[in-house]
Amino acid sequence: MKNNNMNTLVKKYKKLEQKVHVSFDDVMNKVTQEVSELIEAHLAWDISEMYKEAWDVIVNIYSVAHELWFDINLDPKNEDNKNPIELSILLWKWNSKVQWLRSRYSREDIRIWEVQDITATLVRMVLNYSDPLMDIEQIIEKNSEKFRSRVDQYISQLDVKEYIVDCPNFPKPGIDFKDISPILKSPEALRYICMELANKCRDSDVIVWLDSRGFLFGTMVAEYLGKPFVMVRKKWKLPWKVFSQDYWLEYGKDVVELQEWSIRKGEKVSLIDDLLATGWTIKAGIDLVEKSWWEVNNVSFVISLDDSGLSRLDSRKELDKYNWNSIVSYGWIS
Repeated sequence: MKNNNMNTLVKKYKKLEQKVHVSFDDVMNKVTQEVSELIEAHLAWDISEMYKEAWDVIVNIYSVAHELWFDINLDPKNEDNKNPIELSILLWKWNSKVQWLRSRYSREDIRIWEVQDITATLVRMVLNYSDPLMDIEQIIEKNSEKFRSRVDQYISQLDVKEYIVDCPNFPKPGIDFKDISPILKSPEALRYICMELANKCRDSDVIVWLDSRGFLFGTMVAEYLGKPFVMVRKKWKLPWKVFSQDYWLEYGKDVVELQEWSIRKGEKVSLIDDLLATGWTIKAGIDLVEKSWWEVNNVSFVISLDDSGLSRLDSRKELDKYNWNSIVSYGWIS
């Protein structure tokens, strides 16, 4: 029961991290920074600051373990060891082993139990700097409350619309094209978009994006989540056997295709495109996914055009049953 409660607490904390776009690398960097501040507070004999930094370190170590799907098994032993040099060396070794588990930056031959053991050792040592009257669950609950109270401060105030440029009469008269090139030029805007989309796609097994601007975001989202990325492309762009689907655009008819070999029956799919207008393109993608025995559990867009005229189209009405969402909306559905 205790482990289940701990997992629930850590999951809630992870959701707060996701809401404010905290990545795994951000968490790893925070552990290193906070250990340094913990040692500084200890040497200055600033007890309250030392406790606070110790709590931050512990919560972020549990965040790392949750992200990499391993448990922290703490045994009863807990030596009163406040040696800053030993703590620094242990942190370095822990960092190396965690990075090995991510298959990055390490040439060591390590086993998962080694990562679990050194993580537990690091937590035990940091607990020596923490308030002895608080247990792990209390520490995580306290930090979650603190984090939750500051969420509004942490959330980006970035206005995505400032990075989208209207291009009238492109690619033909009557079409108001939304140019996303400024988003790609801005690391801040690009990160914001990808993190927002990743949060919407977390419960899916596969990330599927439509040709072609979506690929610019899709690979980053899939890499961040550690999930497979599959392309839906225009006709004649994919080799081998494919499923095909016709659809209508605002300015003509087209065909999209999906490779048959990329299918696993029953997988949950996030199907995403950069722009929703008539809805025909995404509907074609949905049809491809569903005829391939995938389950569409998320439909998201970077931009949606939501004027009342578009909302009355049959293709848009069909889309409504998938509870789609977008990051940026233009116009209001009446």
